[in-house]
Amino acid sequence: MPKWKPHQIASVAEESLRIISKTTPIHRPEFQCRGLVVGYVQSGKTANFTAVAARAADVGYRLIIVLSGIHDSLRNQTQRRLDQELAGVGVDWITLTDEATDFQEPAVADGFALTGTVLIVAKKITPILKRLNQWLGRLEGRLADVPVLLIDDEADQASINTRGNRRDPSIDNETAPDDDTAPSLTNALIRDILRKAPRATYIAYTATPFANILIDPDAKDGQVGEDLFPKDFVVQLPRPDGYTGTEELFGISAQGRDVLRPVDPADVKALKSKQRRRSEAIVARGPLDLPQSLADALLTFALVGAIRLLRGQTGKPHTMLVHVSQLQQDQMRIGAAIKEQIRSWFHHEEAEPGVLRQMFLSTLAGLGTVELPASEENILKEAVNNLARLDVVVLNSTTGDELEYDLRPGRQLVAVGGNRLSRGLTLEGLTVAYFLRTTTLADALLQMARWYGFRAGYDDLIRIWTTEGIAQWFVELALVEESLRDSITALNKAGRRPDQMAIRMRAHSKLLLTSKNKSKMQADDARSWSGENPQTILFPLYDRDLLERNLDLASELLRRHPPTQEAYGGAIAHDVPVEDIALFLRRYEGHPNSIAFQSPEIADWILERAEAGELVNWTVFVANPERERQVLLGGRPFGLVRRSLQANESIGILIDPRHEGVDLHGGPDNYRATAGFSAMSMREDRPAQQGLLLLYPLDPEPLRSPTQAVLGVALSLPWTSDGGERFVVNRGLRNV
Repeated sequence: MPKWKPHQIASVAEESLRIISKTTPIHRPEFQCRGLVVGYVQSGKTANFTAVAARAADVGYRLIIVLSGIHDSLRNQTQRRLDQELAGVGVDWITLTDEATDFQEPAVADGFALTGTVLIVAKKITPILKRLNQWLGRLEGRLADVPVLLIDDEADQASINTRGNRRDPSIDNETAPDDDTAPSLTNALIRDILRKAPRATYIAYTATPFANILIDPDAKDGQVGEDLFPKDFVVQLPRPDGYTGTEELFGISAQGRDVLRPVDPADVKALKSKQRRRSEAIVARGPLDLPQSLADALLTFALVGAIRLLRGQTGKPHTMLVHVSQLQQDQMRIGAAIKEQIRSWFHHEEAEPGVLRQMFLSTLAGLGTVELPASEENILKEAVNNLARLDVVVLNSTTGDELEYDLRPGRQLVAVGGNRLSRGLTLEGLTVAYFLRTTTLADALLQMARWYGFRAGYDDLIRIWTTEGIAQWFVELALVEESLRDSITALNKAGRRPDQMAIRMRAHSKLLLTSKNKSKMQADDARSWSGENPQTILFPLYDRDLLERNLDLASELLRRHPPTQEAYGGAIAHDVPVEDIALFLRRYEGHPNSIAFQSPEIADWILERAEAGELVNWTVFVANPERERQVLLGGRPFGLVRRSLQANESIGILIDPRHEGVDLHGGPDNYRATAGFSAMSMREDRPAQQGLLLLYPLDPEPLRSPTQAVLGVALSLPWTSDGGERFVVNRGLRNV
């Protein structure tokens, strides 16, 4: 069992109480409650729903069903956790499943005469759900006395209805029930389980809730009842201490980290099977020579494993992820090639002693800035030893390999796989990821990011090999995630239920938020930037003339409105007319592929709001760090701000969060939060009449740009009266 710190226990206790208090009071004779809890990928959702289950038992729920993924590995992992942390330590728990056995109908159907709470941990597959349904069917007369809580882990997988709903024959007796319009089977079985219980609460858990938010809020089926739209509540779990996620690896917090390693397109081609047309003959592929990028990743994994061991992190799992293809034949070839490469390196060492030391010396030089726990010589020696410890497993249904962290906790594990590594399964001690799997879906991509999670003591050792394109997707996903969480927070602050106010979701420029058959209710809303902080993260770094024109534009603005105050690491110009701000934005030239910052559209919207008496007063802030490297803007020098590339022509996040409060009463110090500054609180407090334009003259050197500076532009915008609009919303809620 993990060692919990007092503040972590307090947080889980507080959040589980918040969730259970949002459910329908259990004393009501009949209810169907639907809720959604949004966490972060690999961030402790299991701990939260374990605490929610404990509280549910305390308030009187008699049957708790946990649906845990669609694979045995994830169900077994969840069962083990609930046995250790709930049923094994609590009182009056009756478990109908164990680590080795999924749900089987009990010999005595009705065990509810006894005191206590029945716990079931089941896979979310139709044979198991049918068994549950049959069992509950036999109890139907007794279920009025048995309040049911159904916790649906990974609730955007398999649970969503991708078909239709049959009409209710009692309302529409002229139309015969049509099975062709029936809900998809898993969805129908979950709804039927809930329908059988007069008092039922359904709580969906996921880190990627796009599909759940887009369920038709009015959908009902004539046989299995209402759908799973979270009509009663959506709760956003707080970011846990020590968590490493999209923001830390690809957002503003990634500045100064050295995480990403590019994979050459030729390496991608070598590792993936070519798509074969039906007319083409099947050609057997021979042995695979490991591409240089994968060999580098493998050596880095052995090296950082040695560093972890020398830091005293012994007897703990250490894992490398290799996720290239969903095809099992590719996975087997790559796994075999990795094993062969390791053998080949040691044969080379036998023939030429010291060659591995030289290889690791080069790998150490490429690792970047890391605090070393021992001398370089000892680290290189341990890296060679650790390379021999590497254990390569291919995780798919053909091999039957398992992670076996409990049986062999000190493993140095290279996990090669596809779909089994795509969701839910925790890869413990993950440091190195080699990730080439592409998708068209934002939710699928986020779930595949198994490198997210808790990395205490080794978060500086995380390294990710991927393509420029995939890295760019993740950079933008940091903004998509932030926008979603802001929207959920806004819903709860407004005191509204999810069936009373649409949750807005920011669209991704390259990816669908979720699959088309899960997003039939998706609709574009009229565009508004109310309460947002649009910013440039993508730049035309090689177009020198364009970049120089942007600098001239900033100089022109600052000559007309010279800064009169120096504060918070920058220079501030007050009382700038809205027309000058709109003109600047209209003339600013961004990257042609930028979706996140469309300055002409923002300028139009600002002028529309000014017509309504909003956004009429403006402040301009120019970041001015104390650096020798400077640029002249408006006739005076400004220090260059350092930002690093996260992907081709893209930085992570531009804004320093404290800068959003430079023109507010009391300044940014009034908005200090646990982990820095709360930019969202600043925007909430910003008067509707008051806008802030932020200019960042970026150092071109780390951006590899042939200009004197790259002008980054951002805005901090208040909540305006058109605030409930735009992005992507559930069209069933657009007019509520």
